[in-house]
Amino acid sequence: VACPSQCSCSGTQVNCHERRLASVPAGIPTTTQVLYLYTNKITKLEPGVFDNALTQLTYLTLRNNQLTALPEGVFDRLVNLQQLYLHLNRLSSIPAGMFDKLTNLKELKLYSNQLTALPEGLFNRLMNIDVLDLCCNKFTQLPTGIAKLTKLKLLALQGNQLKSSIPRGAFDNLKSLTHIWLLNNPWDC
Repeated sequence: VACPSQCSCSGTQVNCHERRLASVPAGIPTTTQVLYLYTNKITKLEPGVFDNALTQLTYLTLRNNQLTALPEGVFDRLVNLQQLYLHLNRLSSIPAGMFDKLTNLKELKLYSNQLTALPEGLFNRLMNIDVLDLCCNKFTQLPTGIAKLTKLKLLALQGNQLKSSIPRGAFDNLKSLTHIWLLNNPWDC
């Protein structure tokens, strides 16, 4: 199986990290399950960049790049994805429905971006998620829909701009929750 020249491939794993890439390389093998694209200089994802049959992908990390936006539907074909790491970028918003096809997702890391709010229903299809890391953004209130994530074990919301108190019962449905991080917010207590 051919491997993009800028990457190294081993079995179903493709390593394209720390290569000063400005974009996702073409020709990633369709058998890829693990794709490392972290610590590059990727400023944007082209629409359809993951559409060439990367349906077996279970792990994708784009952390520590320079992403400012995500095109609608860019992850829609990655139906087997379990871990998606988008932290340490410059995302200021996320399109509605961005994660709707990622029903197998277990971990979503969005920490250390520039997010102030998330679209209504963004997490509605993430019924298997157990780690949601929203640390170190600019949220002023609790993102909606978290209460429906009944398998959630870890919820990280520290280092945001949360001021107002969290509504009573906001976490009552989160029966699996073992860790919740809320420190380093300017709480108005």
